[in-house]
Amino acid sequence: MKTKPLNVGVIGCGAHGRGHVAGYGQLLDACIVAVADADLQRAKQVAVEFGVEYHYVDYREMLARHPLDIVSLALPPALNPDAALAAFAVGAHVMASKPLAVSLAQAEKIITTARSTGKLLTMGLQNRCLPEVQALRRIIANGRLGRVYHARLWHGHVMHVPPTPTMYQRALAGGGVLFHTMIHLLDAVLWALGNPRPVRATASSYRKFGRMSNPPATWEGPVDACDIEDFNVGLVHFADGSTMSLESNWLMHPRTRQSGAELLGDWGVAGLRPLSLELEQEGEIIDATPELPANPPDAFGQICLDFCQSIRQNRTPLVRFGEMLNVQRIMDTLYRAADSGHEVKILT
Repeated sequence: MKTKPLNVGVIGCGAHGRGHVAGYGQLLDACIVAVADADLQRAKQVAVEFGVEYHYVDYREMLARHPLDIVSLALPPALNPDAALAAFAVGAHVMASKPLAVSLAQAEKIITTARSTGKLLTMGLQNRCLPEVQALRRIIANGRLGRVYHARLWHGHVMHVPPTPTMYQRALAGGGVLFHTMIHLLDAVLWALGNPRPVRATASSYRKFGRMSNPPATWEGPVDACDIEDFNVGLVHFADGSTMSLESNWLMHPRTRQSGAELLGDWGVAGLRPLSLELEQEGEIIDATPELPANPPDAFGQICLDFCQSIRQNRTPLVRFGEMLNVQRIMDTLYRAADSGHEVKILT
């Protein structure tokens, strides 16, 4: 007997929302019933383009009219808590875009509600589904690097502050480049490392955008409408004695390597973007980089598939509660450390 597809509703029809609609739309086990957006015309455009029957300007009306198995949130983090709690209240499971919320307290409220209602929650942290990240996780789990004592991460854009207010205005965005761009690489490396427990952090943030002689503004209005950081550098200490440095930058120069990570171990060094593995053997450096599949499936589609399968099988999704909180906890602490100018303990 053929299983009925899971009914999906998407809230938010901007660029991220279109990605959610496309991600679930490629799955045989999902049917996108409706979309909602505060801009009714944008909701209608997405509905027409992807062949979705219903569209709404008020997501609460969508939740009231349609029995949904999954509600997928493509919203500014400031709006995630209310939408997630409303979805849980009508019996839906929830997938949220990154970051989960503007603060650790809000993220904990979402997760507490998921637990109390018995509903599943995941996040669109699709880098976990990239073959190079999965290979790095296997390398570390198999002990090929020995003990990993430091991870070095850098990530950003080349001279580009995203044009939407939901990413450059703190009230909606919660934070800047660390919150909205570095989060993907941060989560991927934490997951590859086995989710070590962070204990303290130091950081510094900078706003270069308003100090440039000719800032490359991608929105109408004054430059000072942007009130988030475009650069953040931080150092995180973990309970196992290892460390992680992060450099997040939305105003990189074109010659700069835009994104990457290096993991330093007792027996060698592994890298991401691209994947690399160099091992020390008898005084020589050996290239031990594994081969990756030539045509991997779409990573975001794989996150959507994992969530559907988790619901069907009543199992934990790939992205777990504690891992979501770990990422949020680190980012919150880096901002507090940057604001205070002092090292800050990370409470777990």
